[in-house]
Amino acid sequence: MSRLGDLVGDGCPNGVEFRSLGELLNHEQPGKYLVASKSYDPAFSTPVLTAGQSFLLGYTHEENGIYPASPEAPVVIFDDFTTASKWVDFPFKASRLR
Repeated sequence: MSRLGDLVGDGCPNGVEFRSLGELLNHEQPGKYLVASKSYDPAFSTPVLTAGQSFLLGYTHEENGIYPASPEAPVVIFDDFTTASKWVDFPFKASRLR
């Protein structure tokens, strides 16, 4: 059996209830959270993220369009090209820039 099968068997001996992803989470396009400028500086306070391998691209001075992620309301960001994903639990702006 696979490791996942073992975990389900140990933790959920009666099986796991099927739930569609739409019942468990919301999907949102990043358009309104995209950074407008690539003028990053470590002195700025808002991180600019990408789901790709580099993850933290820098910090921006932009104050509008910051995604309000937090430990109580985390998000998962996905890279649509590489399918990489990152768990984020702090406010950020997003970038499509590579």
